[in-house]
Amino acid sequence: MNEIIPLTKSIRVGSGSHILYVYADDEVYTENVASYVEMGLDMGQHVVYIDSEERYAAVCRRLAKSGRERLLQHITYVNNYDFYMMYGDFHFERVLEHLQHVIQPYVDSGQAIRLWGHVDWRGQADIAQQLHTYECRCDMAVGDLGILTVCAYDGRTIPAYVMTEMMRTHPLLMTDEQMVKSNLYDQPDARPIKFPTLSAQSRLESERDLYKEKLDFAHVISHEVRNPLTVIRAYASLVGDTMPPGSSQADKLAAIVDYCTVIDHEISDIIRTEHMLSSDALWVKKVIRPAGLILEVCEIMRAKARTQNLELDIDLQLSGEEALFGNSGGFKLILSNLVSNAIKYSYEGGRVVVRSYSSDGHLAIEVIDDGCGMSEEQQTKLFQKYEKLNDETSGQGIGLFMVKKLVDVFEGTIHVESELNRGSCFRIQLPFAQS
Repeated sequence: MNEIIPLTKSIRVGSGSHILYVYADDEVYTENVASYVEMGLDMGQHVVYIDSEERYAAVCRRLAKSGRERLLQHITYVNNYDFYMMYGDFHFERVLEHLQHVIQPYVDSGQAIRLWGHVDWRGQADIAQQLHTYECRCDMAVGDLGILTVCAYDGRTIPAYVMTEMMRTHPLLMTDEQMVKSNLYDQPDARPIKFPTLSAQSRLESERDLYKEKLDFAHVISHEVRNPLTVIRAYASLVGDTMPPGSSQADKLAAIVDYCTVIDHEISDIIRTEHMLSSDALWVKKVIRPAGLILEVCEIMRAKARTQNLELDIDLQLSGEEALFGNSGGFKLILSNLVSNAIKYSYEGGRVVVRSYSSDGHLAIEVIDDGCGMSEEQQTKLFQKYEKLNDETSGQGIGLFMVKKLVDVFEGTIHVESELNRGSCFRIQLPFAQS
């Protein structure tokens, strides 16, 4: 029975899926084999690896270099020169017999396996037909046994007519860049899909796991900090109401309330960012009303501006009926990052302006400050991950990276005009939802 199983942590395929891999880069090929082995180990599978001694040695070196040499004990290596009988002509019947001989012990013992074979042959006139027949029979065999299989071919040497035949016998086609369904495979219900290649998927999943761990930690910190913070803010507000307006005591208590508000907002932003990096929740789009969200963010940012003795002006030229196709959490993350940065990089006593208006079917938002500004070199690094404009300020250098990612998801644009010591203007444009 061909049940659904994981190919990676995020991609699920049929248990007997047969993948054609046509590669052009030896280093990417080696990394994909290493990732395939590691994923198999994570899922309790044994890997049967059929390849040349040279490529096997490269995989061993890659695993050792990354501290994963322990995986070698979970590999059964088979020399492909002998397996495909490259000392003579390619005969699919005998190759299939070799395949059965290699996998039968695992089938008999009930051990889950995944197979990787680099297909090689000696030149002969009818090789396309021989390979087509072999791959058809192999497709049926691994499908019936439920064995996940990758058949690798060197795209620099495989003739085009052979590759065409191979695409007819494999439901999935992988290159060095991506994995898609083969449009030549006889599968009438197939829908077009696209996945990252195995090594890229492995890196993405490792990064997502890290973000999930950070998100769990952020939730713990949030709980431990927010509870006492709420009490402090409530008492400060309560006592402040008893003080004469304009007195120094009232101003100090109001400042405590502002700082509590700012800290609470910073915690919320950290959790939203980590949640977005570790799940798909904030990438899901629906119709949202931006005017109310802008006012909500700016009201919180007013408290942050007061803590730094700054003036925050809001120029909202919207009716409130405008709509975007996006996500309210993501939209607030965009605006709060831009306004927070404008406040962070402004001088005490300065001014930050948030202006929003309609422009040619788009929502335009400008965040303008008269602070320290940026050099041309700094502007070239603006949206890079973990890149901070100033090491003396707080932050992880991920805010503007996430802003750019979200603006792209909203199908908008972001531009910046800045001059060192003369301030900055960030301008985003997001298309309105069409009726």
